[in-house]
Amino acid sequence: MRRAQYWGSHRTFFTVTVAVAIAIVCVIAIAAVIPSDKPRRVNVFDVAAINPLPTTIGFADADTYGMTQADVDKTAAKWALTKVDTVRVMIPWAGVEPIRGGTLNWANVDKVVNAAVAKNLAVMGFINSTPSWAVAPGGRPLSGRPASPDVYADFAAKVAQRYQGKIAAYEIWNEPNAITFYTPTPDPAGYTDLLKAAYPKIKAVDPSVTIIGGVLGAVIDFGSATINPVRFVNEMYAAGAKGNFDALSFHPYHYTLKFSEGVPIANSPVNQLIGMRQAMVANGDSAKKIWCTEYGEPTSKVSETDQGAFIKDILSKWQEMPYTGPLLIYTTRDRATGSTDAQDTFGVYHSDWTPKPAQQIMLFAPGKSVEFTRFSKQTSPALGEVLSPVFRATPTVWAQMRSVSTLYETPKAGSFIVSPSQIAQLLLPKKLAPTTQFTNGMQEFENGTKAWWSQATGAHWLDGQMAAAYVPQLGLATSDKYTQSSTSRMDFEHGYITWAPFVGVKVVLT
Repeated sequence: MRRAQYWGSHRTFFTVTVAVAIAIVCVIAIAAVIPSDKPRRVNVFDVAAINPLPTTIGFADADTYGMTQADVDKTAAKWALTKVDTVRVMIPWAGVEPIRGGTLNWANVDKVVNAAVAKNLAVMGFINSTPSWAVAPGGRPLSGRPASPDVYADFAAKVAQRYQGKIAAYEIWNEPNAITFYTPTPDPAGYTDLLKAAYPKIKAVDPSVTIIGGVLGAVIDFGSATINPVRFVNEMYAAGAKGNFDALSFHPYHYTLKFSEGVPIANSPVNQLIGMRQAMVANGDSAKKIWCTEYGEPTSKVSETDQGAFIKDILSKWQEMPYTGPLLIYTTRDRATGSTDAQDTFGVYHSDWTPKPAQQIMLFAPGKSVEFTRFSKQTSPALGEVLSPVFRATPTVWAQMRSVSTLYETPKAGSFIVSPSQIAQLLLPKKLAPTTQFTNGMQEFENGTKAWWSQATGAHWLDGQMAAAYVPQLGLATSDKYTQSSTSRMDFEHGYITWAPFVGVKVVLT
């Protein structure tokens, strides 16, 4: 797959760069007339808490920062009309404090937060964008790593103080696993330092808020430019992140692959989500959830109908995993409907404020799928924890990955075949379903494919004439198929099978 397909969050960098740059100019221009940098109290409403369930739906709308009051009010009206629960807004340090020790300007944040609170929406804020005076050597303004995690944390504490009773959750940074948002290079240990500094200072001001770490994009490893989210989370834990966040968050963008369709595909967003979950469990954080704080599809890349279908898929399938939290759609309104630039067309409303089909899908959000209700009845602890949504293993077979085994539904709905997950991970990319139960270390799949697994021998599979020649006396496979000269061979506990041109298949028992 093209690497660009994993760079879904480019649009936020554009938002941060333009909106914050404009805001900095405005702040400098009006700083002299603002009397104090002390946190100014604004009208206080009872804070709307964020329900941590995956059925909580919201908008991620960084574009509201820097909008006119009229456009903020119109946007908030669309939030209410779509009946979302939560809104994610940007709180850029560079926009609020562009000059060290200067007057803090909260105006752009205030008007967005106040508009959301007035609609009784829960608010989440992500605190990002380093002012030029606070950037570490080698970094760039806005995306640069803060030179001092403590100074960043001090600003975060000021944010928490000002919006106590209004903002229910804070994310520490935005997509630090890509150079797009974290320069000079992504650094899990450096990012963890931000978490470790900010967590106690925010909690000291407002113990009730949820602090979210990670905030990771669905990228793959690419030199020093990006770090895949699974590796990033593991390195966060190695750097001491445990105990310094209440949840993790993830942005599972992909412009050509529906969320649930990615299970058989390596490095897909859903498989990265599963890997993040496994890292959390391995580090004793199984009680914490992963929130989706951004997901969207640009209608310059897909049709409006497809945008709706992609959003419907994730709204339904995200809630089928017990470890997921709220889901926020990026974003409310197009910047420029009809533009060929993906960054302009993520909205579920056109730029003239008329809705796209996706808006109605959000308004009448789907519940759990019919197929999930059948799988949810399979509750044996021996299967392990649910890891994936229910997905199509083949065009006619539904499946679901769990931590120990993978369940496949037979053509008779409600009847299941169980496959060790080690075998399923080998065969899922080939879109083959099992035809027999796993017995004595072996399982048969469609098209005559056979697979073997044990803790001692590992998981292996074989197809074609060599698989057809297998006899039980060979025992379990101990190798994958390999080639020596022009001969294909696969080794077993008690012999081997070979195939060679003009000779065909040969079974040798030792």
